Amino acid sequence: MGGSFMADWPGRRETVGMRIAMLTMALLAAGSALAADEGWREFSFPESGFAAEYPSPPSVATRDYQTRQTPEGTVPERVYSVNSGGVIYAVEVADFRRTSADKDPTIEEAARNVLAQGKMTHDESGARVDFNYGREIRIEDGAGGSITDAIFFIDHKLYQLRVSFPAANTDPAGSSGIHFFQQTFRLLNSY
Repeated sequence: MGGSFMADWPGRRETVGMRIAMLTMALLAAGSALAADEGWREFSFPESGFAAEYPSPPSVATRDYQTRQTPEGTVPERVYSVNSGGVIYAVEVADFRRTSADKDPTIEEAARNVLAQGKMTHDESGARVDFNYGREIRIEDGAGGSITDAIFFIDHKLYQLRVSFPAANTDPAGSSGIHFFQQTFRLLNSY
């Protein structure tokens, strides 16, 4: 007897795969509810054009973003981050507005930088923010942790929604915080 297992109820057929998908969605929703209950709040950053929910007020740092997309080799970058029990939730915004950088090469360069940090476990080229396509990459480091990075190039700004999740951490949101954080990101202007 081949094929997938199906359970029959009057008027309803359900595969094991459908059950697993529904269970996964329920667990993610429960994790998101837990994260929201743990005090996550939205913080808005008009200077960088976004808002996102963090478990506590994020710190803001500026630094140079290294890039081959400009003759100077750098552009200014702001990093909005929180350390929650060892897990780093960050939105990194590199400002390419004074350059002629193009979307695809800029996203590809950022993706190569992420991939250089570990072993890729996930690469999704259909990631979206509003109607803006980007890329989401997940890598594992050698110590059992992971980095999940969603990369978008919108209005000549490179947005990276990065969660560094070490194997040993005490973040109350657990791994569900990764997706919760990324899902709460929103642009302040529609592009």
